Amino acid sequence: MCGRYSIGAEIQALAKQLDNQVPRGFSPNFNAAPSQELPIVPNHKPSSFTLFQWGIVPFWAKEEKKRLINARSETILEKATFKKAFQHRRCLVAAGGYYEWMKTKEGKIPYRICLKDEKPFVFAGIWEHNQQSGQGDFCIITTAASPSVAHIHNRMPVILASEAIDFWLSDSEDYEGLQDILRPTEDALLKAYPVSRQVNNVQNNNASLIAPQNEPV
Repeated sequence: MCGRYSIGAEIQALAKQLDNQVPRGFSPNFNAAPSQELPIVPNHKPSSFTLFQWGIVPFWAKEEKKRLINARSETILEKATFKKAFQHRRCLVAAGGYYEWMKTKEGKIPYRICLKDEKPFVFAGIWEHNQQSGQGDFCIITTAASPSVAHIHNRMPVILASEAIDFWLSDSEDYEGLQDILRPTEDALLKAYPVSRQVNNVQNNNASLIAPQNEPV
């Protein structure tokens, strides 16, 4: 799964790469968490990042507490909760890295996973209109973890390859083709390292959270 990630000043590089604009009011977030408003590029407005709330409230939910933050790539066309969004409301989620917790005898150790060249990237996502709040919500699509990080967690968010971005944001109805690009990232592109356990508390939000720790604290 993916339950926490970071997006900082590197969003400027992403905006330049995607030829769009950084949203007003955006502040670097080193501990992005569900229910927060975070920058995405929705397919209906690809010219700029927009702040949407992380976590889709499914149509069958009676309250907003039932937010779904991840959707499995393997079943996204089968689940009624996600199918229509996958077909018509796709998005890019800006990120610099994401966190996963590895289970050990001493407890869970937080790791940050990012690209080896430390360049920013985008997760594949879907979005929905929130009928209760009138705002937009998004969900991150996950897949099986790449072998190099599977020992930390068996799932990972889908990091879209640059050449797949336009296809993902297009109006294509080639749903099988779209599902096919939702693959694990190549091992050669990834790196993972332990970070401070301060990331466990969502109230902590500063650049020290993404710094490597020789011994997790």
